[in-house]
Amino acid sequence: MTLETMAQLGEFVGGFGVIISFVYLAVQLRANTKSLRADMTARILDRLVAQQHTYAFDAEASKFFNRAINEPSRLTMDERSQFAWLMTEFLGGFEFLMQQYQAGNVDEETWLRWSSTLDWWLTFPGVRTFWKGRPTPYRESFTNHIEDRLIHGKGDFNNDNWKNYLLTGQ
Repeated sequence: MTLETMAQLGEFVGGFGVIISFVYLAVQLRANTKSLRADMTARILDRLVAQQHTYAFDAEASKFFNRAINEPSRLTMDERSQFAWLMTEFLGGFEFLMQQYQAGNVDEETWLRWSSTLDWWLTFPGVRTFWKGRPTPYRESFTNHIEDRLIHGKGDFNNDNWKNYLLTGQ
């Protein structure tokens, strides 16, 4: 075998090695991206679940929240201010979830589940009243999403069943 043939063979093997390296890098990059997306989804959901946890385990907070979402006119000015902070954080979590969904970092099934949950929350008078008087802006796409939900009444919820469950446990 001549020196020139060995050089060509070396280039061929080296080129093949570069291709294998690129394929390996692509596989690793895809796995890392998938992992980062899963982590992003988990952090967003942790944020939403942390709020729910408060109302599940703090009876006074739960009473306040129920009164605020059902009878906002009965709140004092201080309570309305407290509810505004709560709703700003609450809706901010949904806004961030939507942003991450639009960026491709949250899968569609997760977004649809939480979007439906948001639709349900928008059926409560206190949430609707807060939205109309909100003190802070939200991203345009999120604002349009909420406005569309409020105008077109998205969500197929039977609030009578929910109220019956709360009142009677049935």
